[in-house]
Amino acid sequence: MSTNNPNVVFQPHPGPQLEALTRSEKEILFGGARGGGKSTAMTAWMVEPHFIENPLYRGLVIRRNYTDLRDWIDNARDMWRYLGVKVVGNPAEFRFPSGAKIRTGHLSDENSWSAFLGHEYHKMGIEELTLIDTEEKYLRLISSARSTIKDLKVQIFCTTNPGGPGHHWVKKRFVDSGFNKTYIDPQGNSRIFIPSKVYDNPTLMETDPGYIQMLKSLPDDLRSAWLEGSWDTFAGQYFKDFNRDVHVVEPFEIPKSWRKYIAIDYGYTAPFAVVWGAIDNDGNVFIYREHYEAGKELNYHISKIQELTGDEEIHLTIGDPAMWIRNPQNSNRSDEKMPSMMSISDIMMMKGLIMVKANNERVNGWNNMRGYLHWEGDIIEKTLTKAPKLFIFENCENWIRTIPALSHDKHRVEDIDTRQDDHLADATRYMLFHLGIPDKPVRAKPWVIRELEKLSGGDREGDLTVRS
Repeated sequence: MSTNNPNVVFQPHPGPQLEALTRSEKEILFGGARGGGKSTAMTAWMVEPHFIENPLYRGLVIRRNYTDLRDWIDNARDMWRYLGVKVVGNPAEFRFPSGAKIRTGHLSDENSWSAFLGHEYHKMGIEELTLIDTEEKYLRLISSARSTIKDLKVQIFCTTNPGGPGHHWVKKRFVDSGFNKTYIDPQGNSRIFIPSKVYDNPTLMETDPGYIQMLKSLPDDLRSAWLEGSWDTFAGQYFKDFNRDVHVVEPFEIPKSWRKYIAIDYGYTAPFAVVWGAIDNDGNVFIYREHYEAGKELNYHISKIQELTGDEEIHLTIGDPAMWIRNPQNSNRSDEKMPSMMSISDIMMMKGLIMVKANNERVNGWNNMRGYLHWEGDIIEKTLTKAPKLFIFENCENWIRTIPALSHDKHRVEDIDTRQDDHLADATRYMLFHLGIPDKPVRAKPWVIRELEKLSGGDREGDLTVRS
């Protein structure tokens, strides 16, 4: 964002703030941690010169309640003081010399929602988005973001911190699909999430250095959300150790010496979930591929697993114990040559996917999985005193979306609530129960050493031995 006005009272900080102000997506979510400069950025974004110089421009700023709205109005009045703006009405309306207008409103009761319906707003700013409890209400609100004016492109700029009644739908809509990248939905609309933290706001760091210490002193859940900007922490969360900055890694080529595994959780109406994992020489596990689809015949999934695996050498394939149940409903409906009383595992093994039955101890399996995810240290300072043993390639988007969202069963708190999307979690649990540290590679020995070993009848000191 830039302006020719010499009386500039705002200059965006390089990094996330500047990035958010220059995005072209229809929906932008900016924020995450507290203190990242998100409210200031949205206030500046509303008065982009191209818009406020157009007499037909109409903007709308929404806060959750009237008290918060008054604070925003005071800040906007100060930031826009050199733009010749007049403030009238209650809630306030900002009127610019060109005839452009920015209106304000709040959503403190159900009746207030109807006040914005049927209008046309070219820019819409929504503060603290997670305070809107349902996605339906958000969609109803932004239905007024439209334009019949060629030169005024519609955009919606939202800010928020993790937490609040709308945490899950906001995470699903923006964070899971558009984390620092453009997401195009089936209707062709674009959106993105630009994360920011207090360390991205040097103004606050300079004027109030004690603010960071206050954030660091918060309880773990709040500290994770407000200081680290983590969307993966919430009350009742099962895998509290999961952190995108710690566990999610960029894809890389798996070394041939690492053992590879496949684990399957069967589903037809529910998703058929498959994970591919590799284990390095230190026992670290990398989930590097996933397959996740519902409503498909078994043959489709068999072909998909074989296609995705290609010529990779798989050490072991582990299957959902339910796949060993013999039941006429397990017949392979797309292949009438298969006996109707065959189990799912029978059919899959006849078609080349040789499997072993997974250990289905749920609580022990989850505890084992949490052990793999556990880490210790300070993510903000980028210091780990204990690294996790489980990492996820960032292309495994369904894994990253579903596992952090799982919560405890209210009636059996040591277990996961099975009504949730736990299919990739089950597949991962099966895999981790069967994994061991792979053999360390044996160092090549000169021929003379090998001959001496034959004469002496054993390995010489310092040689590596193979682990069974």
